[in-house]
Amino acid sequence: MGEKITLYELTSEHRLICDAIEEAGGEITPEIEAMLAINEENFLTKAEGYAEIIAKYTILAENAKTRKAQCERVQKIAENAVKRMKERIAQAMEEYNLPKVEVGMHKLSFRISQQVEITDEAKIPNIYIKVKTEVDKKALREDLKNGVIVEGATLKENKSLQIR
Repeated sequence: MGEKITLYELTSEHRLICDAIEEAGGEITPEIEAMLAINEENFLTKAEGYAEIIAKYTILAENAKTRKAQCERVQKIAENAVKRMKERIAQAMEEYNLPKVEVGMHKLSFRISQQVEITDEAKIPNIYIKVKTEVDKKALREDLKNGVIVEGATLKENKSLQIR
């Protein structure tokens, strides 16, 4: 049996592991893997340390997801404002018959482009229709659970750690 590690040492190691993971961009390098090595003597303490690290990064990920949603809302508001203001200025330029305008450091003008407009999709020939196929995994899972043998598919059991 090896030497027991103190709580202070484990706490310091915990901080070092967090720093190393952050420096590695979330990757588990061989060096970090070595730092994470577990032995019987300190398993429970290390398990607690792992749970703390997992909890920290779970909260970090949730916060990032919330900030991402907030940024997406701000982006949508900004894009809508830009769209509406462009519509208003274009309408005014057309009304005053101004194809090009220079105001301050900005040049406003119209660009002509083409876009396909579908007026009746039912009348479009099949050569222009794309069909996407995908596997119905829910139905496939049910059949496999009920013993149906489906070539090309098996029911795989996964096991994941829960931390509460």
